[in-house]
Order: sequence, then structure tokens, then C-alpha cells
Amino acid sequence: MKKRLVPISVLMILAILLTSCGFTIQGNTPPLDENAINTAVAQTLAANSVIAPTNTPQSAVLPTAEPSITPQPLATVAQQPSITPTTDNCNRAKYESDITVPDGSVMAPDTAFIKTWRLTNTGTCTWTTNYAIVYSGGDQLGALAATNLPGNVPPGATVDVSVQMKSPSADGKYAGNFMLRSDTGLIFGTGASHMAPIFVSIEVVKAQVVPTLNFGGFLPFIPLELLAYDFGANYCLANWRNATAVGFLACPGAKTDDSGFVVQVDSPKLQDGNTANGVGLFTHPQWIDGGSISGTYPIMTVENGMKFRATLGCGFGGAACDVRFMLRYRIEGGTLQELNHWDVKYADAPLKLDVDLSSLAGKNVNFVLQVVTNGSSAQDWAYWVNPRIVK
Repeated sequence: MKKRLVPISVLMILAILLTSCGFTIQGNTPPLDENAINTAVAQTLAANSVIAPTNTPQSAVLPTAEPSITPQPLATVAQQPSITPTTDNCNRAKYESDITVPDGSVMAPDTAFIKTWRLTNTGTCTWTTNYAIVYSGGDQLGALAATNLPGNVPPGATVDVSVQMKSPSADGKYAGNFMLRSDTGLIFGTGASHMAPIFVSIEVVKAQVVPTLNFGGFLPFIPLELLAYDFGANYCLANWRNATAVGFLACPGAKTDDSGFVVQVDSPKLQDGNTANGVGLFTHPQWIDGGSISGTYPIMTVENGMKFRATLGCGFGGAACDVRFMLRYRIEGGTLQELNHWDVKYADAPLKLDVDLSSLAGKNVNFVLQVVTNGSSAQDWAYWVNPRIVK
């Protein structure tokens, strides 16, 4: 009996092992339970992820890391617009006027001149002598790449800044742009954008031959003198004003303007009844006692041997004419000075001028033509006939 029991026990043990190892016995296997399989798979995957101790913090790291990222560079970038206005407020400029060489000034070739602008410091920083006017485009006209300011300019102050230049040798129109540069190298300008340049604009015209002798139609043009500047042809390049008005007079003006006027008249008839050859600048001072009118011309460099020539007279029919003609000047925008003056009445003959300018040789000069009434301004029809500088 014992010998038989041993095999049976072995067979039972083998059957149990085979069943537990997943082997099926045909006819006795229950149907598959899919939910149980899915559950088993999920449990297996969870069991295989034994690295979960590092997994659990990972899901918590994301929310804690994100708040720490939010206040980072984005907060700094958002504050940059407040930095830009500060920089702009520091370096700002306003263009006021051209002190010398108004736009379109006519010059002889190879003429040295000084361009001066009047600017106001509208920023919050003081301009020091380390600030400069720098060339930024167009025609450089012999200017240095940078010209330092002459002194400190605190906020709200106005300064005249000058740059030495020279006209080209060829005829033509030229224009150059210039900007301001701060002591830290920041480039800035004027206008609403604070980036508008200041500029210089000139026209170069070669000297013209002026006829001085006429041999009865034979050899009518003899180059005995060279025209260096024609005040009559360029009269509207001058700034004309009276003694009381803030602004400038219109050019050409209107002959009925009681503020004073200047117009160009060809072949004017003077007080002696004769018609003058050439161009006359017909000027009338402001219509008040002691009235005045003056025209300040663009800057030019005076050379040795140059002379100012003109004929002075009263308009025909203006019997009450009694005026003082004045030739004045400024050296590089400095103090207004008088070179000479001449009193002319209707009863006088027209006066011819030949004024030596050698005392101004080598200077950059703004010439000023001025007429002042001697008493009443009635019929003070004053003529500058063929006003010019020759050499």
C-alpha cells in the first residue's frame, strides 16, 4: 500500500506545479478575464517602476519650479521702457537758429568758413567739453569728424556751437548733416525723435567777370576785376529786419509795408534823374521817425585786396529823402561793428563807394547793409545800386 501512494502523491504535486506555472489542461481551463489581465498589467508596470521615489518628487517639482521662473528675466525686461526715457531725458537738444551761413548760402570755391548753430540743452544732463558735434552724413565740407563743445552747457542753457569748414572747388549745391555725441558715445539730435540732424547747406559759384570798361561796343567785357560776392543777386539770402520787430521781414517785401521793405529793381532811376545801369536794392526803413532796416548776409572769408563797391542814392521823386547808409559787419558771429557810414539827401548827387576791406583780410565776416532815417521816414526811398565785393 505504501509503495502505491508515493507515485500518486508525486502526480498530484506535479499537477499543482503545472497549473501554477500557467500551463492549461484542455477541458478544465476557465474563460479569460480581461479586466483581471489589465489589472495585472497595471500592477506589473507599477511594480517595475521601482524608481518611483524619484518620480513622486518630480510631479511636485514642476509647480515649485515654475513660480521661481516667473519673476526671473521677464520682470527685468518689463522695466526697460522706464530706462529708455531716462536716457532720452538725459541727452536732448533743440535747434534754435543758424547764426552763420544760412541754408543755401552762396560761396566762392575753396572758401574757408565757420558754420555756427544755436542749440538749447533740453535734457537733464549737463553737456561737458567731452560732448561733441560729429559729422553724420552728406558732404563733409572739410569738417573734422568731431568738434568738441566750447564749454559746459547745463540743462536749459543755450549755446552756439561752431565747426570749421571749407567750400568745395567745384560749382554745385552741397549739404552735410551733423549730430551731437555725449561723453559716453551716445549719438543724439534734435526734433521730436531727438535724432534729427543739424545741417549746413551751401551753393558754390565760381567768381564772375564784371565788365568795368566799355569801348563803344568794342571789347565790351574786360576782366579788370573779379566778382567775389554780389549782394544784389543774393539779397534774399540775407536776414532783413527793422529795429523793433522780433522776426525778419519778408523778402522780397511789399512797397506798402510800413514795417520797412526791400525789393530788387532793375536799372533804377535816382534823384539826379539818371537811370543807373545794373540792379538796385530798393530799401525803405520802418515808417517811423528814426526808423531802420538792415540785412545781414551769409558769412564769407575776406581776402587781402577785396573792396566793397556800390552807388548810393535816393529814388527819383522822393524829395524828402534824407537817410544814412551804413556798412557794418560781424566777425564770426561776434559784436556788430561799423566799417563806415554815409549820409545822402535828395539834393545830393548819387554817391559812388570804393571801400577797401583789407583790414578784415583773413576774417570770416557777416556783412550788414543798413539804412537809417535822419528824422522823418517820409519818402526815404534808399537805393544800393550794384552792391558787391570785388578783388
